[in-house]
Amino acid sequence: MENKEIYSLFVQKLSKDLSIPELSLTNLEQLDLREFLIERIKELMSQNFDRFIINLYRIDVDENKVHEIFRSKDKTTIPEKLADLIIERQLMRIKTQIMYKKGKL
Repeated sequence: MENKEIYSLFVQKLSKDLSIPELSLTNLEQLDLREFLIERIKELMSQNFDRFIINLYRIDVDENKVHEIFRSKDKTTIPEKLADLIIERQLMRIKTQIMYKKGKL
């Protein structure tokens, strides 16, 4: 599977899990996507923190890592760290789905 296909699947999952219109994501380059996600996380955290936490649960990010991020001394890096955690988890989910479709799981 090509990187373009993986990116497309990633955008679809991100759009669904964080209620982001897919059209706003499809035109972003991969590096811009992280910045876009950081801004979306800031927005969700400030507008509806409980919903944001539910989204993290739905994405199935490691709860211990999330707690560790929120307990960190530097509170300004929380959105960046959460974005990296979400990206890591989404890519892991996609790779697992690909392996399952190929019969390797």
